[in-house]
Amino acid sequence: MKKILVSFVALAFIFSGCGSAPKCDPNQKATPALYEASFVESSGTAETMIKATGLGCTIDEASKEAKKTAIWFILEGGDKPLLKDQAEKMKAVGLAQMMYGNPAKYIRWQSGIKSKKKEGGKVKVTYLLKVASGLMKEELVAAEIITSEEALAEDVGLPTISVFADKGGDFAKTAKTVMQEYLQDNSFEVYAAAQQNKVNNIVSKISALEGAATDPMHDMALSLGSDVFVKINYSGGGSGMGTAKASVQVEVFETASGKMLGSTTGYSAERRVTDPNALVQEATNDAAAKTISQIKKEWMKMAKKGKPFKVTVLSNPSDGAKVDEAIYGVFKSLTKRPIKRLGGGKSTFSYIVYIKGLPNAYELFQKVKAAYSGPGSLEKVSDTGSFLVFKATSTGEIELTIE
Repeated sequence: MKKILVSFVALAFIFSGCGSAPKCDPNQKATPALYEASFVESSGTAETMIKATGLGCTIDEASKEAKKTAIWFILEGGDKPLLKDQAEKMKAVGLAQMMYGNPAKYIRWQSGIKSKKKEGGKVKVTYLLKVASGLMKEELVAAEIITSEEALAEDVGLPTISVFADKGGDFAKTAKTVMQEYLQDNSFEVYAAAQQNKVNNIVSKISALEGAATDPMHDMALSLGSDVFVKINYSGGGSGMGTAKASVQVEVFETASGKMLGSTTGYSAERRVTDPNALVQEATNDAAAKTISQIKKEWMKMAKKGKPFKVTVLSNPSDGAKVDEAIYGVFKSLTKRPIKRLGGGKSTFSYIVYIKGLPNAYELFQKVKAAYSGPGSLEKVSDTGSFLVFKATSTGEIELTIE
């Protein structure tokens, strides 16, 4: 009888164990349980739409985890995170944990559930979330974890920028306007070239002298005195079942040297719209955020290593060789970086020189003039941005001639 009772108790324990649900352990870490997120659209300079997934024991817990995933994406994920390197990530650990601990502070809107499934005894849900990326950036700047555009401008000076619509008709013009506004909202000085603006005559002659394929946008940027110029091209978009999307391509160049600083493509979400320009604006906002990140990164490198200047020197044919030698010697004394010699002849010489600590071409001319010991005296012809033209003259007038 005792054996039968023990067997009954054992069976009851086994069956009760089989009938109970497995224990679900919630995520105890400050960081999200999942890192599944993707960019959807940028609705402006301060808000970003993210598709994010969360994993939790309940729908509520999974929803909060999805918010944490969206916070992570803005901080560290995607191709334009607020935290650019490991040093910034280490400095941001404490603030990041506070953000993960109160994700609702940064969520401006949340959609209904886009997908839901069971995974490992937990529920996995996906939402669309509009994140206040601008607020997150402000808090990181206030904590001195990242540098604001304003602080960067005070420290090394932000570049002046010209924006040009390349290909894409009226949609490209819409993209150009949005890009200009985005740059201005981020403290950049933007030069807008009007339809009637013409390339400076000196710039045209120098381009012909150097013999390179002429890029009218580069020449216009040089004429305006822009440090950087942006080409924006509407490249169309897909459509289907009554919906459409747009994409724009952006290329960024340093004006003096013509070096490409970056390129990117921006995309809109696919949706039904009555005016396709709305999609173009979304795609441009996406591209603009990436473009600014590329410009800042490259410009800070230039501030440390030296900013490029394009310099053209005019002289008389009889003095040309000695003027060239003297000017080249001055440049060698001003920079440790290689000096690039462009096209020239017996009396006209062009260079790309990288000089540290000089904000504009006028100050460069003052430095060169003070150190010059060649034939004649130096006289400035033109200085715009990083483009300098001067002449070395002892007698008579000197004109820029194509040899």
